[in-house]
Amino acid sequence: PTALANGNHKNGQKIYQNTCMACHKLHGKGGELGPDITGANRANLDYLLDNILDPSGIIQDDYKMIVITTRDGRTYVGNIVSENERQLTLRIVGQKIVLNLSEIQSREVSPKSMMPEGLLQTLTDKEVIDLFHYLQTIEANK
Repeated sequence: PTALANGNHKNGQKIYQNTCMACHKLHGKGGELGPDITGANRANLDYLLDNILDPSGIIQDDYKMIVITTRDGRTYVGNIVSENERQLTLRIVGQKIVLNLSEIQSREVSPKSMMPEGLLQTLTDKEVIDLFHYLQTIEANK
């Protein structure tokens, strides 16, 4: 707690924007590939560590990674946004793709999270502290 209290908010925000924001939404800004973390239990350090250090530990159904192979050999990896009797909408990085079910040769649910492991390994200790400081203190109006 002492180290986090001395974290650099602005640096943590930059690290969040470069590391997390492409996939996660926070207060209406960011990607949709991963869960919206606005309402997540971000104030709980153990919660953050569990989800970042072991991203495949618990995966919400809406964010399970699906690998789809089409009859013409294309492969898509993402999560299912919606499905009806004719089509499936898949969310992949930066876009949504609609596939006709008749085009799909196979689909597999992966036990691995789309969130990569080892995200904190590329950061210095100070950067990790700054990131966690930012995640734990960010409010919608900051």
